[in-house]
Amino acid sequence: MWCPKCKAEYRDGITECAECGSPLVNALPVELDSSPAEQKAKILGQIDSHENLQALSDGTKAYVEMGTKYEDMKSTAYSFILVGAAGIILMLLMFTGIIPLRFAAYMKSIMGVVMGILFLIFLVIGIRSYMQLGSLKLQLKKETEELEAAKTWFFDHFDAAAIDASMEITSTEELQQKYFKRSRFMKQSLVRQFPAYTDAFLDYLTEQFYEELYPQD
Repeated sequence: MWCPKCKAEYRDGITECAECGSPLVNALPVELDSSPAEQKAKILGQIDSHENLQALSDGTKAYVEMGTKYEDMKSTAYSFILVGAAGIILMLLMFTGIIPLRFAAYMKSIMGVVMGILFLIFLVIGIRSYMQLGSLKLQLKKETEELEAAKTWFFDHFDAAAIDASMEITSTEELQQKYFKRSRFMKQSLVRQFPAYTDAFLDYLTEQFYEELYPQD
């Protein structure tokens, strides 16, 4: 005998649960699994949550604009060249006696070797960085062209109202959910039209276009 509430088992002859007072039954009812519709809803909910989390994760991978890379590389090149060249000139002035040093000969030699190597490394780094500026400039031009092409196409075909209508977004939805739906639609549209673009660049475009379409969100 079993208590249907407490799930406790009793020997034959007892008709009432000692804990809750419920009448005992011969067997506990079988607990049925969720209906197929409920199971499908749960699975879809898990998939949607996973996609939303994936969207957040992808958003953390910041795309570095070529203009920023170019300026950073130019700054590195000029800084290292300036320091390296100035250091080498300073060492030459010291060892030619123009700038007197009151050190023992062996100390001058050690300092000259160590400092000379250091400034030479700086100069080499600066020159190599400067040589990369040409390549970065071409990449910057390409990025600008791709950005303009994507922007022209996208805003010729979509606006904020059209995107919300396509994703069936309502005013009662949370802002976060709206963001996920809109961003997913925008990126998928860009992927179909520009499959050669890198994923990081497409994320960057999506963020840029989203800010223009939904400045208040």
